[in-house]
Amino acid sequence: MLKVALVGRPNVGKSSLFNVLLGYRRTIVLDEPGTTLDLIQEKVDWANLALIDSQGIYSEGDTKVLHQIIEAADVCLFMVDAIAGMTPFDEWISRILHISKKPVLLVINKCESKKAYEDSEFSKLKFDEVITVSVSHRTNINFIKEWCLAKAGSSVEQAEPVIKLTLVGRPNTGKSTLMNRLCKKEVSRVSPVALTTRDPVSHEFETEDGLVRIVDTAGMRRPRAKKGSIETFSIQATTRAIRESDVVFLLINCSEQITDQDMRLLSLLEREGRPAAVLLNFWDLLSSTEKKEYIENSDFRNYLSHFVTQPISGKTGLKIEELLPLAKKLVKQANKRIKTSKLNEVVEKIIQRNPPPNAGRGNFNILYASQVRVDPPTFVFFMNRKRNLPESYQKYIGGALRENLGLKKQTIRVFFRGNERD
Repeated sequence: MLKVALVGRPNVGKSSLFNVLLGYRRTIVLDEPGTTLDLIQEKVDWANLALIDSQGIYSEGDTKVLHQIIEAADVCLFMVDAIAGMTPFDEWISRILHISKKPVLLVINKCESKKAYEDSEFSKLKFDEVITVSVSHRTNINFIKEWCLAKAGSSVEQAEPVIKLTLVGRPNTGKSTLMNRLCKKEVSRVSPVALTTRDPVSHEFETEDGLVRIVDTAGMRRPRAKKGSIETFSIQATTRAIRESDVVFLLINCSEQITDQDMRLLSLLEREGRPAAVLLNFWDLLSSTEKKEYIENSDFRNYLSHFVTQPISGKTGLKIEELLPLAKKLVKQANKRIKTSKLNEVVEKIIQRNPPPNAGRGNFNILYASQVRVDPPTFVFFMNRKRNLPESYQKYIGGALRENLGLKKQTIRVFFRGNERD
């Protein structure tokens, strides 16, 4: 897969172009320098290539960051601002790009009129391939796509990830630290400042079982009457990342009191139906007594019983080696399909143990059940009647299925269908 990096100083339009080429709003776009803080990689659906958006380069003090961006890419789209004109930073970036020997397309943005670039000094940068564009007006975007397609023609095919793992949690629960631990390199910025991670940051690496993609999301804070633009987008991007993932790890800071936002995130995971585990981070900070109290007597105990839980420490590496095998196990369990014959044998035993209640003009009779989909496992019960089947009995059926089908602590969906005349 060809990797295409967008490089340039702040506010030249990198994130806007990234979103246009991708086809949807993936990164935050604001008229505010430094909005994008991390390297963000995403595969496009129109070619075998991935785009890499990057933070703006402010000065020569960002040499290390610039080299990381270039090294992560096969080719580069070097963006400059026609209205602002060429700056010393542009010249410095161009020198680094020339030294790298990687193919570069110079993209002169904000060329809404000829006046913006007719006296351009950018020819001094000495790039052979140049295009003038207006990202906001979508002009000459197809040229950039064609250039990328031409470069991707000789690229090597790369397998799709076998697992897409997303890390979620409220701010400062250790998501970025864990991300770096799992990837065995610094790919996500770690800071005690909330919302340091704004866009979901992804990284792919090879394992014995194939490619794994991990996504670090922005910390989701409690709802406020008025949210900033960055925070609003971060929440939307996190929700989208959850929906597109194969498995989700929710990080909880177990050295602090459980918050309403932790509960909301648990509800979000249940609602989205993704395979998930709760990681109790900073477990090393608790005493033996505190650990026992947390598991057995905390207000969070009832919620923990619905999910697989794993105490960890992202800082020290405690239990980190168990997480990828856990993710694979959860994905496998979510895609488990039960034979109809076995399912109905189990259902018959469940009903014999606790039959449906009598109701008015007749009994509820479950005729048969069928699994209609996986991920999450979804079951439909066909009945002689459905109306007024107590919710408590429906919950009993769901719980009994988990218990008897090896789906403990797994999100499942259960539906009941009655006679059409009911």
